[in-house]
Amino acid sequence: MATTKTENKKLTPYQEEVLKAAKQIKEYKVIAEANIVAILYKQPELFFDYTLELEDFSENTWRVYWQIASDLLVVEKKSVLDDMTVGLYLEKHPKLKKEYDDYGGYETIDKAKEYVNVSNMDGYVKELYKWKTVLVMLKNNFPVCNRINEFCDMSLDEIYEEYEAMINHIFVNAARDVESYNACEGINQFIDDLNSGKSVGLPLHNCDILNKEIGGFNCDGNIYGLGANSGVGKSTTAMNYIIPSILHYDEKVVFFINEEDQTKVQRELVIWVANNVFKFDLPKYKLRDGKFDEETMGQLRKVAEWIEDKKEKQNITIVPLERYSVNIVIKLIKKYASLGVRYFVLDTLKESFDAKTDEIYKSMTRDMVKLYDVVKPTAKNVGLFVTYQLGKASIKMRYLTNNEIGLGKSIVDVMSVNLMIRRPFEDEFEGGKHEIVGYRFDGVNGKSKIPFKLKPDKHYMITFIPKNRFGQTDAFQIISEFDFSTNTNKDLGICNIVQDW
Repeated sequence: MATTKTENKKLTPYQEEVLKAAKQIKEYKVIAEANIVAILYKQPELFFDYTLELEDFSENTWRVYWQIASDLLVVEKKSVLDDMTVGLYLEKHPKLKKEYDDYGGYETIDKAKEYVNVSNMDGYVKELYKWKTVLVMLKNNFPVCNRINEFCDMSLDEIYEEYEAMINHIFVNAARDVESYNACEGINQFIDDLNSGKSVGLPLHNCDILNKEIGGFNCDGNIYGLGANSGVGKSTTAMNYIIPSILHYDEKVVFFINEEDQTKVQRELVIWVANNVFKFDLPKYKLRDGKFDEETMGQLRKVAEWIEDKKEKQNITIVPLERYSVNIVIKLIKKYASLGVRYFVLDTLKESFDAKTDEIYKSMTRDMVKLYDVVKPTAKNVGLFVTYQLGKASIKMRYLTNNEIGLGKSIVDVMSVNLMIRRPFEDEFEGGKHEIVGYRFDGVNGKSKIPFKLKPDKHYMITFIPKNRFGQTDAFQIISEFDFSTNTNKDLGICNIVQDW
């Protein structure tokens, strides 16, 4: 009998080694797969605590059982996965039922459930992703064949850090030496670079005074902070500052958001375009309430068309973080920076879920240092805009300083610019006990100083600049009109808030 071409083809020693390694990895991985599926049948509500997919499973036995569980819980909205529920479902799916029966039916699940501990679910999921990643590394010719046993005692993060360190070591050694520069050489070129506007960053939208002070959002290895109390609108402010300019200058930005999903950014974008591009005077409550009348729906369709026209450029990428970890953010910054993205926004800075200390503020300070180490000029050389929440004591403070961050004020150390915002207190409006007198500049060269007061029927924001490597720090405060209902903002003038004593 003639042999096939495949049968004649003999594997090389290296190919045999790779196949042997893949088999060993799958043997470890299948243990995690079996335990995960058994726990899901034992406690089905855990299914929605994880983002597992069919492709995460290698062994067909557990792929079949997982798919059945997924269909019952997600599609058919069942809450239990007992023998009867599964049996009734499979009566409608004969092909799946045959595979299920071939693998031992519900008896296989019953036996597996006897040996699993539900409290170990997190560990099993981490093991699954670890071995899945090692398989991908093997497929991409990473040197892992002789290290499978070592990986058994390592976490996914430890494997990642080791190979990252290995790559860094290789490329650092390739450079052979560290560059040094003569500070007195190339000054004319430096001046020409400054003349071309190299040190000016992406202008924050409608922030003429603020941009003059800080030079915009400079992406050359800088971190910008924006602090405010809960509910003041720091997330929306960051979006209003950055998204319009990203679109105008055809740049790219990645938003890491950990308190809401991607629809938050989409909602703010729709409102901004409606009110700033088309001047529709469309407030947010209309979007919230739905049941649009014909005029509003027509306006929204125009807005959608304007936004959809830009989707191929992928100017704005949203990454919702199910659980915030600075290590995940760092990996994603490296990924997107390698794809040419220069601007990043982290909304909101908080303690990493995998922090190795109970002292929150020490953990956040270390995380900020880690973030700076990846964005700084000698690393990825990108810009990062970070929002964060002020300490509770700052709610009653009129004059905001870095001290209002509380125990975590060291996070400011690596920032090039730190901004803080608050809304005016009731007694700061015109006629109040602590009314604010602002000044706008007009006339030739803007030298005329025109006073103004805050009107009770207007919406304002006061911006403090407690740190600024590109200009003055705390020289004055900026008064802006800020209407979050329509996502409109504009710098009006400056003022001097009296310090709290």
